Amino acid sequence: MKAKKIAESAEEMKNKLFGQAHDGQGDQPNRFSVYLEHVGKTVTIPTSQITIEENVRKEVDVDSPKFIELVESIRRDGLLQNLVVEVKESEAGIYLSCVSGQRRLMAARVAGIEKVVCLLKRYGQAERVSTGLTENLVRQDLNCIDIAEGYAALQQAGWSEEEIAARFERGQRTIHRYLIIASWPAEVRSIMRRNPEIFPTRVIFNQFISREFRSEEELLQAVKARLALFEGEGSERQAQDPAAERIKSMATSLSRQTGCAVSLRGTEEKGTLSIRYLNPHDLQRITQALESLEATQQ
Repeated sequence: MKAKKIAESAEEMKNKLFGQAHDGQGDQPNRFSVYLEHVGKTVTIPTSQITIEENVRKEVDVDSPKFIELVESIRRDGLLQNLVVEVKESEAGIYLSCVSGQRRLMAARVAGIEKVVCLLKRYGQAERVSTGLTENLVRQDLNCIDIAEGYAALQQAGWSEEEIAARFERGQRTIHRYLIIASWPAEVRSIMRRNPEIFPTRVIFNQFISREFRSEEELLQAVKARLALFEGEGSERQAQDPAAERIKSMATSLSRQTGCAVSLRGTEEKGTLSIRYLNPHDLQRITQALESLEATQQ
């Protein structure tokens, strides 16, 4: 029943958008006004019609193993979860903006997917930021700086620290620390965002938030000093730690087999393995991979 409604809605909009002759005065953005009739509904939309604007996730590494794995998963199984797309208005007319699922939309385009199923919405600025931030926090580990700037955007939209803490089920003290991070100079945040392996969340909280810097320049110099230290020693440490590379390779291999995000931390003797699945299809692939591993050991 649900699939039928989606198909009918998509066909209806296709006819309205492309099946009728136009007088030449109605350009494509104005023709998108038909989507206003379907707000709150799930419809099929060409990927080329969806705009990617400013997003909670500031950067998506399209060359990373996780992104490549996502592309392969979408190419193999399709997009298993709807995007959330807002019908927005500008001086140029109506257009469609991706609120939740920017990374999946980018991967779908790379995978050659021409149409995707979307839930159409209308938001205020604070609701838009909250929705995008929530979706990213649940689906994918988000960069600490992106989280901080997302919380700061909510605060600028009128949310109190208490409201943000309640919305994301975090302590108010933690929210306050993230807001401090968001207030740091743009250069500091940019360095940390580009180098998450050198500035993971625990390091930012324990080594930078906990310290009292006399000025923004002192903070910047401390950040640059840590960056220089790790960049200078990175190749040497990697050569001295082949076990870490084997662990990373194992996680990548398992992620490819299951099509899910895999986190493997620790040493060859002791550590933690986490596999994140988002739907029954993911869980089925994980189960099959584990059963296959068990069979090879018998």
